[in-house]
Amino acid sequence: MAQITIKELAEICGVAVSTVSRAMNDRSDVNPETRERVLAAARKYGYEPNTSARSLKISSTHAIAVITQGEISPLLLQLHGLLEAALEERGYGLVLSHIAEGSAHAETVARIVNDRKFDGVIFLGRYGVQAEDHAKLGERLARLDVPMVFCTTADFARSAWGHSSVSVDDLGGTYALTQRLIELGHRRIAYVSDGARGDAQQVWALRVAGYEKALREAGIKPDPGLLMAPALPLNVYSMTNGYQSVKRHLAESGADFTALVSTCDAVAVGAIRALTEAGLRVPEDCSVTGFDDLELARYVTPPLTTLRQPLEDIAAATVRALMVALENPKTAPEQIWLRGQVIERGSTAAV
Repeated sequence: MAQITIKELAEICGVAVSTVSRAMNDRSDVNPETRERVLAAARKYGYEPNTSARSLKISSTHAIAVITQGEISPLLLQLHGLLEAALEERGYGLVLSHIAEGSAHAETVARIVNDRKFDGVIFLGRYGVQAEDHAKLGERLARLDVPMVFCTTADFARSAWGHSSVSVDDLGGTYALTQRLIELGHRRIAYVSDGARGDAQQVWALRVAGYEKALREAGIKPDPGLLMAPALPLNVYSMTNGYQSVKRHLAESGADFTALVSTCDAVAVGAIRALTEAGLRVPEDCSVTGFDDLELARYVTPPLTTLRQPLEDIAAATVRALMVALENPKTAPEQIWLRGQVIERGSTAAV
């Protein structure tokens, strides 16, 4: 009779594969009753762990480096906690490494991995110095020969994907938000804001593309004058950028729009402040949307219409993709896009 696999043993015992692995390796983080049940089932069904794979695991640190750069947003903090829990279920620890904006190079990742002998890397948020060629960065990262997954952003190697990535469908999200504004009767819809010109896979670029796609499909020609340039191109996703970008546009062009799509919730909050200071009411004079559904979206006045990111699904898919890369490095990378949900609140209204 063929030997059963660890997955089959896990199904027999009604536990996760990682629990079976920890029980067979006599790890202390397994309930004693669960360990006995797993060991008894292993004896009954003749399961023997793969000794070569086991020796690799014993020499491993069982730790994953989670790398962030620049400002850590509330959304990334939420994801950090979810990733930590998902990795723990698989028997891995998480070590957070924060990189300064100007140090986000492939060499920095190599140093982090080599210093601690991490099993893999998760990039939480964007990675890379703004002025550098992101495709070349992706290629250099691929040569480090350690499993990596990008979480909430794409691998910037473009068509020659070097690593898996998991993200909300940024383009589809702003498409859905803009489409909802169009359904409410809006035709002069502005966007705040794009970023420093670069790779089309940047989060802000994908969200701008979704906004413009919705306009075109509704027969509305995108007006370049309604695409607000960032006041802070290196800090696109901030309240300050939203505030200053909208304030500048109002001073230069006036309130030539009835709705405003924002790159993220923080930008939307800053935009609402600028609109209010200019004597405009939200949503009576201008509807505003965000993106992410952070906690602040529910408490700003008025509460923010936004797109809720499926954070639990993003974390689970990220860890799943990393485990695949750990178990079989030759597996082709995946680009995983998860659909968000439009949450309608008081910041939007019909014209």
